[in-house]
Amino acid sequence: MSTVQRPFVSRLWLFLVFSLAGNPAVLAAEQALESEQAFELSAALQDAETVRLSWNIADGYYLYRQKFKFVSLTAGIETGSPVFPVGQLKQDHYFGTVEVYRNDLEVKLPIARQQGAQSKTLTLEVTFQGCADAGICYMPTQKVISFELPDLTVRMSPS
Repeated sequence: MSTVQRPFVSRLWLFLVFSLAGNPAVLAAEQALESEQAFELSAALQDAETVRLSWNIADGYYLYRQKFKFVSLTAGIETGSPVFPVGQLKQDHYFGTVEVYRNDLEVKLPIARQQGAQSKTLTLEVTFQGCADAGICYMPTQKVISFELPDLTVRMSPS
């Protein structure tokens, strides 16, 4: 690089650094929480046929209802239709009118064991996606969680 170009490149670099440092979107991205902090997930078995998934959602953040996905990774165990509470409607720049959740969310997920399923452990893949009010959206987050399953009781019909 010639000596004539160096001052220009240095000034261009300084201009970019100082202009980006004052940009609200860049500042918001630097201050944004990590996905795990913005959307804290906890899960437990409610009973032998239901998983309870709970999210603690940080102030200024929200999760999209249509971006949830629940998949059993355990052979012989299937997930049913999740039960969501009613969320808030939001006009989204990219998705139009959407339902979102803020503050906290609890989802009940039915599970069904196929007859003869031998596994004592359920491994579940949970996918969700959310954004911050500051205009930052996260890539879909995937978590894999496992549960020890209780033994199923055999119901006897009265004779």
